This record gives sequence, structure tokens and C-alpha cells, in this order.
Amino acid sequence: MRKTLQLLLIFLLCCMISNAREKYAIGMFHFNFQYVAGDYHIESKIIKNSLYPVLQFFEKNPQFKSDIEIQGFGIEDLAEEHPEVLALLKKLVNKGQIELVVAHYSDEFFIAYPAIDLQKSIELSDQILADHGMKRSRVFFGQEMQWSPAMASVLKDKYDVVVTSSDPHGYYRPRTLPLVNVSYGNDHILGLIDGGEKKLNGLDWESAFLDDGEEFNTLDYNSDFNIVPEQEKKSIENFKRLQKEGYKFVTITELVQKIKGSKGYQIPDYPFVPEGTWNMEVCGPFMWMGRQRTGIEKDGLTRALSYDMRGKILMAEKLVDYAASKGLDVSKLKKLILEAWKHLLLSEVSDSSGWSPLLVEVQYTDNEVANAELAISELMKALKAILPMDDKNYLVDTRSGKVEPINASKASSGSVAILPVTFAVRAEKSVSSIKKISENLYSLNIKGERPTDGAVEIIFDTPASGLFYSAGSGEEIAVEIPTDFKNNPAFTLSNGFIYLNNGYSLVKDCSLEHIAATWKMKEQKLVFREELNKNNPEMNMRFFLVKGGVKEGLEFANKLNTWPSYNVTFSRSGISYSKVTPENL
Repeated sequence: MRKTLQLLLIFLLCCMISNAREKYAIGMFHFNFQYVAGDYHIESKIIKNSLYPVLQFFEKNPQFKSDIEIQGFGIEDLAEEHPEVLALLKKLVNKGQIELVVAHYSDEFFIAYPAIDLQKSIELSDQILADHGMKRSRVFFGQEMQWSPAMASVLKDKYDVVVTSSDPHGYYRPRTLPLVNVSYGNDHILGLIDGGEKKLNGLDWESAFLDDGEEFNTLDYNSDFNIVPEQEKKSIENFKRLQKEGYKFVTITELVQKIKGSKGYQIPDYPFVPEGTWNMEVCGPFMWMGRQRTGIEKDGLTRALSYDMRGKILMAEKLVDYAASKGLDVSKLKKLILEAWKHLLLSEVSDSSGWSPLLVEVQYTDNEVANAELAISELMKALKAILPMDDKNYLVDTRSGKVEPINASKASSGSVAILPVTFAVRAEKSVSSIKKISENLYSLNIKGERPTDGAVEIIFDTPASGLFYSAGSGEEIAVEIPTDFKNNPAFTLSNGFIYLNNGYSLVKDCSLEHIAATWKMKEQKLVFREELNKNNPEMNMRFFLVKGGVKEGLEFANKLNTWPSYNVTFSRSGISYSKVTPENL
């Protein structure tokens, strides 16, 4: 009888084990050394008071695993100023306890800019890691939890999975499965949605921590980035609670493999979700591209300043390539190009135009663009010294890389006209200037004075459906915008393009003011809104209306914004250049 009971107990135990659910926990610590962009004292406090103690916590507790995300600039900074912290990070990464996530060089608001900017950022970061004998994972996690469906194309062959929170998914769509197949055109990437289902068939998973790394043991501004024991204890207890509940800690790469291999899990195709950020309820991309919260922001100008500078750097790169094709030594010039790209990417930092930027952060973009400009000026002087001065004009095509002699031409000024689409301006006062440049091209310049509530709006009528655009950092193709979202979609228009489905495309000039657009679907209105401060009382926007289909509008937008061309003059007095005007495109 006793033997029979023993066998029965063993059988029941085996059944319980076989039916036990797998339980996994992950962590994602997002450390931002540009938390207060331009304040290097704060940067040092983040490293000493937060990052280092977090790394020491994991060193003391080898049973816990996590992902830690740091920008490439941060790795560079650790190597120069805090080698002991970098050494510990490297140790934990090498033993597999910490999965290193490096998404970009600077904590850029990358969905506002074309793909090449983010790709250059990744390239720079990868070189920094290689220089220090480190390697990142193939997990991508963006500053401000930025998301774009175009990640499928911009990250192609570089990353395997993009991690995002419940935002922006929950703002647009019902709850989803956690691991999804994201497509953009013909490209695909996996998406891990932290707000997705946590209980799967035979597998449970949770996030032990998914937030700014500083929030693990400080209260950021509220504690002046000093350690708060209660906060640290609360965070550590969450790790211990999950361990006690039977969760095994894994990296995000490991979790993805576990979910893919779990019983019956089929990775669903992800429905289209436009570009977005954390906390979509308070404006999403508009927070960084139009929203005024601190009384000192100048979002449109701030983002346009970087946008305009990127074109100059692209032009300088092509001139360097041209010099190299002549057999000239361009090693010094390439160093200046690298320096210019670094300053540009620093200038694209998100915090200079949102969430609630300080004056030092607003000025950070101005200063870094000025530094990039200095590098380009030095490069031009160096080019003058080695290239023949033949008093000729050249056209530099930043997309093809062609540098070809041209005859100087005068742009057509166009004629005063009536715009063939309906628009309105909400402002204290406004002036609109419309010109017909050609049979297929109109220009619209609008100046709007700040009203009492500060908000200037430019509003275009749209059909109920059928609009096309390029998702943030996805300017190579146009996709149709769905109309089944729970809320009105907001777009960065990183190449300025949106097809209105009335035979015309609207293209904003991103180098003048670069702000977001919101499509009020039920009202059939496309709204560009900028909230101005009293010291920045006027909005200046330039749009172009391109007659034709999606293809014609997309091509024009990319020539205007993504890959601008330049007229360059070589003379004995130096090298001068100017962007080719839309009238000549």
C-alpha cells in the first residue's frame, strides 16, 4: 500500500512538473547621459549615482539578468571619464548577464529625420564599440520609446527586434500579442510590445524594470539625481518578488527565442501603427515638434536648424568623395566630416524641444549645429587648398554623389496664383503668399502671428481616406494611412511629404520650420500646429503643392528635403555654396 501511494505521489508530481508554466522576466534600463542636454554636471551624477550602482547591483546578484541601453556617445564618455564604470559594464556584458543595447550615437529624436541620419548614428556607435572591444546586441530601443513602422527598413540587417512599450500601440490599437512581425514595404523586423499579452500558452513573462535607468535608484530632478534609498529598495524588491514567484530572468534576445519556441505561438503580422512615443495621450510626436510647455521652446526652428545642417554635411561628404576621385589625400577631410556628423547627431537630441526643456537644452541644439558648421567651414578651407580653383559652378547631388559643372541659372520667380486646395490659418494675424512655379508646382508661404493662447494652426482639407505618407525615417516609400485608429494619428513627416488623394501632394520645407502634423480624420482636416512663446511670436512655414500622384509627390519631397542638391562655386577667393531652390527642382 505504501509503495502504491509513493508511486501515485511520484506520478502526480511528474504531472505537475510537466504542466508547470514557464515564467520569464526581463529588464530594460534606458540610461540617457543627455538627460539634461548640455549639463555635464548632471551627466556625471547619472553615471556615479545611478549607472555605477545599478551595475554593482547586478554584479552582486548574478541570478538577475537585464538589458541596459546607452547611447554610443555614452560609451565614448565612459571610456574617457569613467573607465572603471565601463570596465564593469564590459565584464557583465561579456559574461552574458547584461545585454548591451546601443540604438544610436546621441539620444536623437530620430523619427523626425530621414533614415540616413539614424544609420550614420548606428555606424558611429558600432565603431566606438569596436574601438573598445565591445559588441552590442541586435535589440533596438529608442529614446522616448520612439517607434516607427519604418524601423523595418532603416534597421535592416543591423537589428533583429525593436522593443516598445504599450505606447504608441495602445493609443491606436486594441491589445496585441507581444511578439509581432512588423513590415514596411518589403522589409520586416520583429517587434516586442511590452504592453502585449503577458500570459501565453504555457509561458508567462513580465518586465521587472522598463524605464529610464535613473529611475531605478533616484528620482531624477526631484532628488537632483542623488540616490534615494526608498526608491532603490522598491526597485530591488520588485526583482526579488518576481524571483520568488518563480520567474527566471533572461535577456530580451533570450525572451524572444522563448516566445518563438513556445507551444502554438505563431508570430502575427502587426497592423500599421504610425510613428509615436511614450505617453501618446499628451501629443506623441507633437510634444517634440510643436508643443510649448516651458515658455522657452522653439520647436519648429530647433528641428529645422538640425535639418538644414544635415544637408550641408551631405554636400560636404560628396565634395570629399569628389576630391578623393581626383587622387587627392582626403584623410583630414574625412575626420572633419566625422566631427560634423557627431555634432549634428548631438544637435538632434530629443530634449532640446521636449518634454519640458530647460534653456541649456534649447541652446544645446544651437551650439551643436554651430560646432558642425565650424567643422564644415574648416573642411571647405582645406578643400580650397587642394582642389583647382577654376571659377566654375558645380551641381552637387547629395543622393547620387555626382559633382558636375553647370552654367549658372536664374530661378523662376513664379506668378501669383490661387492654391487649388483649400486651407485656413488660425493666428492673430497671418499673411499667405501663393505662387505658381510651373504647371505642376505651387509654393505657399505662411507667416502667422502668435495669438493670445500662443497657438498658430495651418489647416488643410482632406478626403475621408486615401492619404499616403512616408513614416518617420522611412522616406524611400509611401504607405497608405489606415483610418481604423482609436485616435487621430500624428506624423513627423520626416521628408515633408503627404499625398492628399485629390491629385496633389503637400510637401513642407523641413529646413524652414519642422513641426508635426495631426490628421483629424472625422473632421477631414490635416493640422500643423505650433505653440509659440512670447519671445518667438511668429511661425513661418513653407509648403509646396505638387500636382500628380504619389510617385511625383514623394520624388519632389525627397529632392527638397531628404537629399537636397547644392550649387557650389570654386573660385580663388574660396568655395561658396547654396541649396538648389525648389523652383529649379
